[in-house]
Amino acid sequence: MARFLSLILMCSLSQTLLAQSPINIEQLLTKPAVWQISSSLDYRSTSPASVQRGRQLSGATGLRYGLTPRLEVNARVSGWQQRQSRGELQWEQQGRSVSIGGNWLLKRESFLPAILLEARGEVVSRGRRGQRSFPGARLGVTIYKSSDPVVLSLRASMDVQRTYRFEDLTIQPGAAWSLEPGVNFAVNANVTLFGSAFFDRRNASFQDGIRLNNAQERIGLRGGLALAVAGRHSLFVSGDLASDQQGGMSLQWFYKF
Repeated sequence: MARFLSLILMCSLSQTLLAQSPINIEQLLTKPAVWQISSSLDYRSTSPASVQRGRQLSGATGLRYGLTPRLEVNARVSGWQQRQSRGELQWEQQGRSVSIGGNWLLKRESFLPAILLEARGEVVSRGRRGQRSFPGARLGVTIYKSSDPVVLSLRASMDVQRTYRFEDLTIQPGAAWSLEPGVNFAVNANVTLFGSAFFDRRNASFQDGIRLNNAQERIGLRGGLALAVAGRHSLFVSGDLASDQQGGMSLQWFYKF
């Protein structure tokens, strides 16, 4: 769901063993008959080494509900603002959207990794006056395997935006792909550390069959901290540790009831 993936902690104690799962793994799927609300804030900036400089601020508020032990449904309201410059040329874009989706645990974890599928589609997408924003969709899969207190994960996702007409032109936006292997470590019952490498690619876009923008790729490292706070609350802070083109930070808050 999203660019940004978050986890809530479960801990079970026995007289001889402390077994604990990293917070972010439990956050992948809402438990049955449980509601969860979340808010996030994300800041991105283009590195000075890039010809085109810019920054983007985005926020989202979502609601999730567990239908069964293996299925959840969710909805999210998002907004974003982007400013870019190339030399003396500057421009600004902003938009908002409403999306609905679901997460399905295709395979439970056993001696083989667990597999979770994600699907999300925008039902409303708007830009500011004089600009347009067009609906899109996201498909994702997360594979993970635990060995208490460590969980190894691999996430792959694809974002697509439909072909549309703008005045007399036909625009074909390029699909965006992401691959992110990661490791999650439960320090204790309230703290999880996580880190990952990522590879992002946006395919070339076309205007009336003519290439409008070339394909773009980005690689880097990402790390963060997850905290279980006051029982039903959890907080996640993450940032890009190394990136060839962009840097950024994310803050996420979750509350279950």
